[in-house]
Amino acid sequence: MGKIEFESEEIKLKDLLKASNIIPTGGLAKVIIKEEGVLVNGSPCFVAGRKLYKGDVVEFDDFSITIV
Repeated sequence: MGKIEFESEEIKLKDLLKASNIIPTGGLAKVIIKEEGVLVNGSPCFVAGRKLYKGDVVEFDDFSITIV
């Protein structure tokens, strides 16, 4: 599992996956999140526009991203 730290005050889930180069486009990220879901702080999330803050942990595929 790859680990990434992302520094931000606030970012939308779909934008985080795009900015981290895990998913190539925001549109594709939106579709994947809505259809497959992503773990946010250990719970499934299907909302592409969910706002993430410091301390949040996102897990997708083999990646774990922590907002710092």
